[in-house]
Amino acid sequence: MDSGTVSKDQSSSAEQQPDAPSMFEVKAIPLKGIGLVALQDIPQGTLIIQEKPLLVAHPGAPDALEILLSSKLKKLDKPSQRQFLSLHNNFPGKHPFGGIMRTNALPCGSGSEIGAIYPTICRINHSCLPNSQNTWNSDTEIETIFAIKPISCGEEITISYDRGGPSAARQAFLKQAFGFQCSCAVCSQSPSLLRESDNRRSRIQELDDQIGDPFRMMQNPVESLKDCHSLLQTLNAEYGGYPGALMARLYYDAFQISIAHGDKARASVFAEKAYEVRLMCEGGDTPEAKKMKNLAANPSAHSSFMAYSSKWKNTKKKLAGEVDEEAFERWLFRTSD
Repeated sequence: MDSGTVSKDQSSSAEQQPDAPSMFEVKAIPLKGIGLVALQDIPQGTLIIQEKPLLVAHPGAPDALEILLSSKLKKLDKPSQRQFLSLHNNFPGKHPFGGIMRTNALPCGSGSEIGAIYPTICRINHSCLPNSQNTWNSDTEIETIFAIKPISCGEEITISYDRGGPSAARQAFLKQAFGFQCSCAVCSQSPSLLRESDNRRSRIQELDDQIGDPFRMMQNPVESLKDCHSLLQTLNAEYGGYPGALMARLYYDAFQISIAHGDKARASVFAEKAYEVRLMCEGGDTPEAKKMKNLAANPSAHSSFMAYSSKWKNTKKKLAGEVDEEAFERWLFRTSD
């Protein structure tokens, strides 16, 4: 998200993180500007960094946003002001503060229009195949970065800024929203491998749309649940077995399909799996993680319990230890129905 030199303020901000003072360093990355690089092997599920925002703002007309940001900056102390101004601006012109905001801001939650600037987290660069996940915790008002796969010492720490889809759609969005062209490991593949990746990502979007169709979920839940299984396989293939938060969303969709037809047994398993993914991606103290933990213990508390039918009414779980993994997965996703 950034380029330029690392200021003393920026480096000290990273070093003062209470979670892991020597887990990473802020340094120049070839062809990317500034980024974060691991100083040690980082296991999957590790909290790498957490920060409160320097400032937050709603999007607005350029002139109005510039005035708003100027006012907010004046209220910050001098080190914080320097941290903001040291961030890269991919949109130079007569709105320098707005350009920095546009280049670096992360949304305060999925789909939120409110953007936030962080002293160190905004140094983390994008990858279409990220090794870390950024999450806004609305309870604590803190942004966290967790490792969603093992990260090797010397490897750059990356997150995803894009909205999914094939490479052309991702590139267009990243250029318009952040002002850069992605050259990550996925986008830099050979044409044949990139086509395969694009096909998988298009299939991911297609399956996601099908799963989200409430009429299909009501009328043909078996096929909807099978789509969840197909999506699971496609995500694992595209993301090398580390899809991160995308997997939590999938399991929650499967939970909703199951509970809407009265199947508390499968719904509980899906909620447990969604909670486990969220625990790995964002910790256990986010509202979303707490919700999944509660639903795993009491799936019928969900508002859509038997909203469509009671034809799957079932409370007996098939324990994974009683059958082999493939048989349990077939039972869970009803792929043999």
